[in-house]
Amino acid sequence: MLPKPPKHALRFLRWFCREDFVEEIEGDLIELFEQQFEAAPRRAKRSFWWQVIRHFRPDFIKSFQRDPLINLAMFQNYLKVAWRNLVKQKLYSTINISGLTIAMTCFILIALYVQYELSYDTQHEKADQIYRVVQQQEGNIFRGTDFFAVSSEPLAPALVETFPEVEAAATIGLENNLLSYKDVVDSPGSLFADERAFDVFSIKMLRGEGKEVLEDPTAILLSESIAERYFGVEDPMGKQVLYRNEQSLTVRGIFKDIPGNQHLTYDCILPLKTANEYEPSVGRWDWNNYWTYMVLAEGQNYKALEQKLDIFDQYVVPAYENFPFGASKFFLQPVQDIHLHSKVNLDPGVNGDIRYVYLFLSIAFIILLLAAINYTNLATARSISRSKEVSMRKVLGAQRKQLIAQFMGESFLLTLISFVLAIVLAYYLLPQFNKLLVQPIELDLIQNYWLLSGLFVCAIAIGILSGFYPAVFLSSLLPIKVFRGELFSRFKRGNLLRNLLVVGQFTAAVVLISSSIVVYQQVQYVQNKKLGFNEDQIVYVPFFFPEISENTDLIREELLRHPQVEKVSVIKNLPINSGDQGVVEEWEGNTGEKSINIYRNYVDYHFLDLFEIDMAAGRNFSLGHSTDSTQSYLLNEKAVAKLGWTAESAIGKTFRKGRIIGVVKDFHFQPMDLSIEPQYMMFRDDRNNSVNFGNITLKVKTENLDETLSFVLETVKSVAPGLPVSYRFLDESLNQLYESEVRLGQAFNIFTVLALLIAGIGLFGLISHSVVQRTKEIGVRKVLGASSASIVQLLSKDFLRLVVTSIVIATPVAWYLMQNWLAGFAYHIGLHWWVFLLAGVMAVAIAVLTVSIQSLKAAWMNPIESLRQE
Repeated sequence: MLPKPPKHALRFLRWFCREDFVEEIEGDLIELFEQQFEAAPRRAKRSFWWQVIRHFRPDFIKSFQRDPLINLAMFQNYLKVAWRNLVKQKLYSTINISGLTIAMTCFILIALYVQYELSYDTQHEKADQIYRVVQQQEGNIFRGTDFFAVSSEPLAPALVETFPEVEAAATIGLENNLLSYKDVVDSPGSLFADERAFDVFSIKMLRGEGKEVLEDPTAILLSESIAERYFGVEDPMGKQVLYRNEQSLTVRGIFKDIPGNQHLTYDCILPLKTANEYEPSVGRWDWNNYWTYMVLAEGQNYKALEQKLDIFDQYVVPAYENFPFGASKFFLQPVQDIHLHSKVNLDPGVNGDIRYVYLFLSIAFIILLLAAINYTNLATARSISRSKEVSMRKVLGAQRKQLIAQFMGESFLLTLISFVLAIVLAYYLLPQFNKLLVQPIELDLIQNYWLLSGLFVCAIAIGILSGFYPAVFLSSLLPIKVFRGELFSRFKRGNLLRNLLVVGQFTAAVVLISSSIVVYQQVQYVQNKKLGFNEDQIVYVPFFFPEISENTDLIREELLRHPQVEKVSVIKNLPINSGDQGVVEEWEGNTGEKSINIYRNYVDYHFLDLFEIDMAAGRNFSLGHSTDSTQSYLLNEKAVAKLGWTAESAIGKTFRKGRIIGVVKDFHFQPMDLSIEPQYMMFRDDRNNSVNFGNITLKVKTENLDETLSFVLETVKSVAPGLPVSYRFLDESLNQLYESEVRLGQAFNIFTVLALLIAGIGLFGLISHSVVQRTKEIGVRKVLGASSASIVQLLSKDFLRLVVTSIVIATPVAWYLMQNWLAGFAYHIGLHWWVFLLAGVMAVAIAVLTVSIQSLKAAWMNPIESLRQE
């Protein structure tokens, strides 16, 4: 049975195509469709639609002579008149085209950003059937939630065995491990996966095997770019790479680079059996070291399956009986929701936020709406000059619907010009937009013709929205009243609508200005807030190799010999984004009935001194006390308060299997969207399993910094030759925590400025209308001795009232929106009245500047010219 092309596309073709062409075109398109359908059915259907649309042009459109609205001669006349008006009214045309082009450019850029954010994880063949298992450990609060993205090793096979609706389930892990070949040494992102991963994810193999390789613990798959980096022009297939400096793996396949719009990113794929903790985790329901993904059969409801996951309680409850929190409860998360909607712990990679998508979409539509309002205002202002033209057409027999079609055609023509200019402008601005947001967004209208179609539909909608009111207004004019000069009463009745439009414009502008100021203040507050420790002049070298961790004492001694190195400390976690947490039940006075979730860090004698963290009570770790390295603890003020003690009373009390020797003042060890939580510090020692990885931190002088940093790298590499070693600045790492907010804030400010520009253009349109309407009045006042200042005041006061009204409306709206936004930060600024006052002053300033320009022009006009106006 032959495949059938899309019936709606075929029906559309038969509707518009000329009788002498339709049979030939239809036959060719169907033949092409049948050829493409065998290889790619979906692509064939999209291509058929595209080919039909391509034929929708004057050469193939049949005549619609019965409908006077689509008479070809009349249509050509509309275009000529529209073009002549655009050329004749250069100022108005420039203002309209500029406003619409700016608005559409912003809309296109934001649409590309939104499309990219929404495209995450859609490249998988069964993307709408893939789910990730997340678990809730009730009572195990970590970073504000008790939901975790990780799960245990036996879960995936149990899902397949227990539920027939689960087509496949895979266990995966992500790590950065040492990989080397000859002189090339690096630590690429590594995906550890079982063979079922290829049944879940669409991983495109360019060479070699895929699924079969994951059953061989001596094999590895490399991405296209990493293979080129390691082997250059050599053939990588069959070559041996050294993994963790201890195991040789054979390259048995090359896969296409993972796209940026996927929440799982990696450069190589290894069998799950080669992961560090695989063997001890097999069959352990209480070891959550992996992520579990599954494919649900088509048509199945994942919520229904979710309700049946408690069948695994028979394994989970016994496994968690010795834990101080409840056993895991499993939930399913659609893979396409992870990037924008996931608020769970231990998510791989950095996710986006659906709130920012909504925010930018709102800005895009506000800017488009402002531009449409501008066109309406300017078109209405020009109505007097075109009233006689309209009346003459009516006298000669033109119908109202024909006049509406004419003016709508002008609107479409202007919108189409702006649309083309906007696409060109967006194409050249996109690289800068990508730098601003750090996104690899592309504008490919050939491959992404659905986006082009959507943008074109939006342009048509703007044309309708912009031109409808002026078209209806002009077509309703009565010729007899126009020729008698009785037109002004119609304008007075339309004042209410125009006033509402300008109030709406400046309400949106004031909301955007206020929001922009608050966003800037919050970002500055977060970046400049006192953290409770010193971050200046601190450099750190992260490590996860035993060659370094076993020689940290030697490295420290060598580093301190350099005159520009003031202090050195070796710690497990940096005090900027700690993720190490556990549950403690043992402390003095507790009978085992209570427990607390507490963060932990493993430090040395020099940690507090280097970071300049103050003591609230007690003392620091000291070489003079032999038990400090094994049985002593430092707690922060939040921790001792949680335990019901004061800083002074906590000293000497038992805690876990040791004693508290000091209490440090609270300091931020996590981002500002999280509050300071309880934390303890223990001495970094191989007996507490805290030396496998960590950070060498240094406080350095700023003189000869490049030479000092080179010395640091050489010193560390001297004990670990051939291993990748790098340094970072602590203050830069802190800023990176808020980089996305900073960049989005900058983009928000840019779009706010553009919205203000468009609002100013809109006000220019209204004042132009007012000047035209009151031309004779201005002339009479000038003849009677009115000054230019009084005329400016006369023309300005009504518009300034509208702006003030918009400020009154916008202030509570902006306050409500920003109050909700700031609630997402544990530490944030307060909303001050002067922010909204400043936004209002800026709006008034723009309004005064815009109104004054046109008002002065009218005031300086020769009264004779004014009185000549009809």
